[in-house]
Amino acid sequence: MMSISALNGCSLRIENRTNRVYVAPHGGEDAFEECLASLTSEGFTAVEAYADAHRRFAALKKEGTGVFLNYFPATGDLRAVVEEDCAYFSYSDRRGEGECSAQITQIPLEDFGLSYAIRLPDGRFILLDGGWNFAPDAERLYRCLVRGSEGQKPVVAAWILTHPHRDHYQCFIGFMERYADRVTVEKVLLNFPEADDPAFAKDFTYVDPRVPQSDEVFNLPRMWDCIARCGAAVYTAHTGQRYRIGDALCEVLSSFDDVVGDTTNVNATSLVLRMELGGQVILWTADSAFSIARLPQRYGTYLKADILQVPHHGFQSGAFEAEVEGYDLIAPSVCLLPVSDYNAYTAFCIHREGTRHLMLNCGVEELIAGSAERTLTLPYTPPAHAKQTLARRCAEGLEACGAKSWIFTGLNTAQAEDFCFDVLNTTFLTATINCEIFFEDKTRRILHIRFPAHAARTRRVNVVGDEVDKDALWFNEYALKHRSVPENAPFAIRFMSDIPVVISHPNHAPAHRGS
Repeated sequence: MMSISALNGCSLRIENRTNRVYVAPHGGEDAFEECLASLTSEGFTAVEAYADAHRRFAALKKEGTGVFLNYFPATGDLRAVVEEDCAYFSYSDRRGEGECSAQITQIPLEDFGLSYAIRLPDGRFILLDGGWNFAPDAERLYRCLVRGSEGQKPVVAAWILTHPHRDHYQCFIGFMERYADRVTVEKVLLNFPEADDPAFAKDFTYVDPRVPQSDEVFNLPRMWDCIARCGAAVYTAHTGQRYRIGDALCEVLSSFDDVVGDTTNVNATSLVLRMELGGQVILWTADSAFSIARLPQRYGTYLKADILQVPHHGFQSGAFEAEVEGYDLIAPSVCLLPVSDYNAYTAFCIHREGTRHLMLNCGVEELIAGSAERTLTLPYTPPAHAKQTLARRCAEGLEACGAKSWIFTGLNTAQAEDFCFDVLNTTFLTATINCEIFFEDKTRRILHIRFPAHAARTRRVNVVGDEVDKDALWFNEYALKHRSVPENAPFAIRFMSDIPVVISHPNHAPAHRGS
């Protein structure tokens, strides 16, 4: 690889056959200027540069090598990416003269994944990921392209692959193996490890323990083989780059380069794209973690968008504080949530604090989950009833789970079975349940008994047994471990859960169920 002395003082985070990522140990605007000047003195030519209140970016080239500099004043973060055999500077795309309307189609999902087809005014498409390598996913995507092409052979102007998780990139493999001769793919944009890169498999972990790592990483050679066979031009998308694809302007806000060395979470390597199309701003976040990529700190109000693809399927996007900060800055009117309606409103997303904040507190007028295909014609305005529909769907989903508060009365300590309750958690999150026992004599009450109700599970719990935490506070004079249960005494019990659950007793109906 070309030796670049201007970067000798920087920390090398990763190196493979074509890319190196450097981080300046004492980043700052002066360091950015010094690096820029040093590169120029070494024969690099500045091809692209821009600056605003949130960042400075410069793209330089020398022969076949490209260097991309990013400096973010709010974080003091200065990074340099060196790419050998860099294709970015030869990138070009025609701006078509077609008369189609710009559209975004969210492809139906069986459960979760990410598949979007964006039709450009010239009739070509931008595709984001595609979903799983299942025949239905590839077929749905193909049918969408055929419908939108109005009798012509579908043309994919750019297929953007956001990160190497099987519910995102692997549909590309199955799609190309089935339909490569029926579509034209002009370009592929991604920032992935190489097909035989063992460092990626070693250094990155996968959040789903059910997924063999080999299923994710070692399908990469198949992906690269499909790209080679379709003849598409390949561009490694680096932070700060801007791609004009027909009428769409796509800017890379975050990429693998920004998190390497800081995390082992593959989701955090996702491409984050700001797209201007049809007079609106669409923010595509894939599975990005706002806190790891530092998107709120880096970009501030530049994150504002009309349409947001909710990150990580609404399952949580990094630390809660950064997630909420990001959503407040984006303040979208429309959210695209790539999960099934069941996951969105009942089993998962609504129970995540950040996603619930987005749904209910950020001015969102419409949330479109992925159980059914939806096509938005740009510029898109939500229908007048959309906000009421969102509130109703959220309320219905929570109601379907159970309740957060349950009270049982008419119990007696003489009956050992009166302390045993069945707890059902239908969500995909573990619930934390606190319970309190009340007697006729208030001084005998027992408080702050705690136990978990694990995700998607039912269990029988003895509320005075060994399976509960008998003293959930550091100091609790009413703790079960300090108090004896009176004999043959009537009592009542209250359960309080942080998410809705169902609590029942074989011999007693609940006296109260809270909403």
